[in-house]
Amino acid sequence: MEPELTGQVEDDDSAGLTSGRRAVSGGDSVCEGKEMELLHLGEGRVLEFTVRGPENGPVVLFHHGMPGSAVPMDSVLDSVTGQGYRVVTYSRPGYGASTASPGRTVADTAKTCRLLMDHLGVHEYWVTGWSAGGPYALASAVADSARVSGVLLIASFAPYDGEGLDFVDGMGVQNHVLFGSAARAEQDQRAIVSQMAAIVRDSDPAELAAQMASLLPKVDAAELTGAYGVDNARHMDHGLAAGADGWLDDLRALTAPWGFDPADITVPVELWHGALDQMVPVAHGQWLTRTLPTVHAHVEGGHGHISLGVGRLGHKLDRLRSRAS
Repeated sequence: MEPELTGQVEDDDSAGLTSGRRAVSGGDSVCEGKEMELLHLGEGRVLEFTVRGPENGPVVLFHHGMPGSAVPMDSVLDSVTGQGYRVVTYSRPGYGASTASPGRTVADTAKTCRLLMDHLGVHEYWVTGWSAGGPYALASAVADSARVSGVLLIASFAPYDGEGLDFVDGMGVQNHVLFGSAARAEQDQRAIVSQMAAIVRDSDPAELAAQMASLLPKVDAAELTGAYGVDNARHMDHGLAAGADGWLDDLRALTAPWGFDPADITVPVELWHGALDQMVPVAHGQWLTRTLPTVHAHVEGGHGHISLGVGRLGHKLDRLRSRAS
């Protein structure tokens, strides 16, 4: 029997949970001033990251969207640290100060994240992926199966070649154009990504909301013009400060074979999708629900791509941990 997508929401208070408590290094300055730290990977490559939250809290590795960066967004992550979690954020290769890795697969990035968790001395952790971060979160559960305890997916993409999935059906105009470029030459892809990056970079949130109107139901537009919009602008500006290589490499990684089979996931997965999502339509969540063997899936009828996660991730992580315990 296929697991069902449900519309029911229960915000559990699971403060008593203890599974997964492993401290990681990282000073208070990371939390307060959001300074970046660098992990040296060899051959001149670095990975940018931050650590924030209670010293002894359960560790969560957060995989950002596209474009994005290690810059923590308070409007998103305060709900996580407020529930007692210790959150590790990072910039995928090509974003921020992280060295680009042309041709990287989703699985390749997950293996790099495994090195980050080694560096931090983490013995057990949870992974969260929002939007384009979802596939990377699933990849972490395969690449580091001995340590990843569970996966939280927020509005995640499904594979580009997923059987029975029309990848772009229901997306707004910009995403039709972006993912429609996947079959074109790299030069054409780069031109489209660069044009979109120029629109996003240094944009006022209200102006960006107007530019992205085809992707935003009213509930998402309201979030983008509020506190989340300010956080998101800093988050994306940092990611794109050195150019759009990360965005291009993300596009190519998401639309190529991921390097692992989602059906191989063995840890608990909590999947959440907004019924109004016009960036990653709910059909992606339905495909993942049919495919992931350990998934509990939920659709929230009044939410889109952004409103689904703002200020709401902490309790969703608690639900995941309660299943695992």
